[in-house]
Amino acid sequence: MSAADIKKPRGRPRQTAIESAPAKALDKGLSALRRIAESDGISLNDLSLDLEMPLATLHRLLLTLESHGFVRQSKSDATWSIGIEAFRVGSAFPRAAKLLSIARPVLKDLALKTGETANLGVIDQSEVIFIAQHETHHAIRAFFRPGSRSSWHSSGIGKVIVAFSDPLDQRSQLEKAPFEQFTQHTLVQVDELIQELKRIRNVGYAFDQEERFIGMRCIGAPVFNSNNQVVAGISISGPVARMSDELIVQLGQETARHGEEISKQLGAGADS
Repeated sequence: MSAADIKKPRGRPRQTAIESAPAKALDKGLSALRRIAESDGISLNDLSLDLEMPLATLHRLLLTLESHGFVRQSKSDATWSIGIEAFRVGSAFPRAAKLLSIARPVLKDLALKTGETANLGVIDQSEVIFIAQHETHHAIRAFFRPGSRSSWHSSGIGKVIVAFSDPLDQRSQLEKAPFEQFTQHTLVQVDELIQELKRIRNVGYAFDQEERFIGMRCIGAPVFNSNNQVVAGISISGPVARMSDELIVQLGQETARHGEEISKQLGAGADS
């Protein structure tokens, strides 16, 4: 029998089918969530008919969404409607869009004035997420692709956000110490980080002394919202050769001024 005579099994490989199951469940759950959001309350039967989905499968999905607060079931008529968590998550979009639209021209100006790459980032759990950037034209430069992540304790943006966070959030971040040591300059212990956070609050900006990458530095300043809560950080990053000790104060103050400009446009008060 030749290789050509051997029939290949029909259909997708079993592993592929297994791997696609979570994606299918998520797709069904999002379809249900979208349909519920379009209604003023919909019964399980009507939702099942609209989505052409078995009742048992749909009910399991709704219970999962309900446990996370994305949908809720009325006790009076058993209809399903949108939950408060869906509103909370959805309301984050215009806030993020507003932050980005305000920050982009400020990042460009900061990059032009300092000659270094300017970044905008937020904290998610214990990591900084870079959400916008304006690159310098220098051949040697720092680059953080939007969406990339970095540990907060070794980042100018991360340290400045934690420094200006409320005490409970700050304590929650510090409880995860000791942290990973990326270079010999990385601060990893609680006591040294506490002192660093105090210094940052006093001067109004943070800088990393080659704490993530040898030869590279980053200077970060806070961004506040209309409630005077820190919501993001703005920074410049570049090689030590261009960000020398003699220039740190000047660059730090320039970065802080640009952070204040974004905060002002977000509605933060003068005392933020």
